[in-house]
Amino acid sequence: MIRRVSLWFLVVSAGLVALTPLSAQQPPATPPPAGATAPAPPPGARGGGRGAPPIKSPEIAADGRVTFRMRAPSASEVAVVLGPTRLPMQKDAQGVWTATSDVLTPDYYTYAFAVDGTNVNDPVNRQFQTGFGTAQSMFVLPGSQPWLPSPGVPRGAITRHAFHSSVANDDRDFLVYTPPGYEAKRANPYPVLYLLHGLGDDAERWMNGGGANVILDNLIAQRKAVPMVVVTTLGYGVPNGPAGAMAPENITGYTKSLLTEVMPTVEKTYNVSHNREDRAIAGLSMGGAETLYSALNHLDTFAWMGSFSGAFVMWPGAASPPPDAGAGAAAGAPANAAGGRGRGAAPTLDPAVFDRNFPALDAKANGQIKMLWITCGTADSLLGVNRQFKAWLKSKNVAFTEEEVEGMGHVWPLWRQNLTDFVQKAFQPATK
Repeated sequence: MIRRVSLWFLVVSAGLVALTPLSAQQPPATPPPAGATAPAPPPGARGGGRGAPPIKSPEIAADGRVTFRMRAPSASEVAVVLGPTRLPMQKDAQGVWTATSDVLTPDYYTYAFAVDGTNVNDPVNRQFQTGFGTAQSMFVLPGSQPWLPSPGVPRGAITRHAFHSSVANDDRDFLVYTPPGYEAKRANPYPVLYLLHGLGDDAERWMNGGGANVILDNLIAQRKAVPMVVVTTLGYGVPNGPAGAMAPENITGYTKSLLTEVMPTVEKTYNVSHNREDRAIAGLSMGGAETLYSALNHLDTFAWMGSFSGAFVMWPGAASPPPDAGAGAAAGAPANAAGGRGRGAAPTLDPAVFDRNFPALDAKANGQIKMLWITCGTADSLLGVNRQFKAWLKSKNVAFTEEEVEGMGHVWPLWRQNLTDFVQKAFQPATK
């Protein structure tokens, strides 16, 4: 998981709560009176440095309880906002506020501190869940799920690449995961997966709270997935991010940037295969729509493709904004909380939209597609357009694999499981 050194950002997408910066003031410690015993430092504090001793937050106990600390000597009231739970904090003589949660289940969590009515990030926690122009304090409670870190498992590396996009006319980045033991001069180049995020997110999101790198680490160690390179890109073909995401050029511009800017850099920099049979592309929500638009219109480039809860209402010409747009969870909510599209009225599309966006797609594509996987939860309002598109594919005699997950909405637990399943299928023989 990426640790990002960052200040706080104002939230700009729907479904997120504004976070206000709070500087962690650390005045010099007041010496105790002569003959008095100095108070013990808070648990997790270390000596050395200037000012008051540092504090540790969050601190995860073996039983699943989590202790939060914040130094705010001038505050009148501080609480931890952890999803629907609000934990009042108690202040000690050094101005450090502390609270401990009940036992939590293994998962990714985001949280905030409510300081005299204002929500702020944890100033001593360097782990963040990111979105487009946003960041939320995050921690991970270890467990047995494939997307949670396992002790002793070799870890791959994550590298950030910055570039100027002439397509979107802005400066942006993409991240590259290389598997443990990556060999830059290996005779057999690595297969590569391009992994796309949803509306409101950024290039880091699959690595920050999405658990993509952890999933690959765990499954490669278990020999359930082949060692592969994974590229997570900024999924907007426009310069203003989510604000311009419903413009037709968002999808078309993204595809152009991926093919002409990102992929050439990846293939020049990393030891990855240039063969279509060794390229996969997958994404969630907006990224699912971009995946199928990019891959089905460029079968000479991609052989493996997966759409997770695809927001096909964002395809050019659909002109129907997804309900409750904004894929981020509310500040302080658990990272697995429901968010984004899928909670409003079910949209439908004119089937002519499919004809216009995939004019050359027919049964001949079956000879090129290694896997076309379309999955969606039955509690997601995007299920209707997913079913519409699957029916259209059947009318064109295009083969695909489908999965509808009972009772699941537009949520990260589903997408992590989708990715877990997808990477075990990709680049394997006899998969359809």
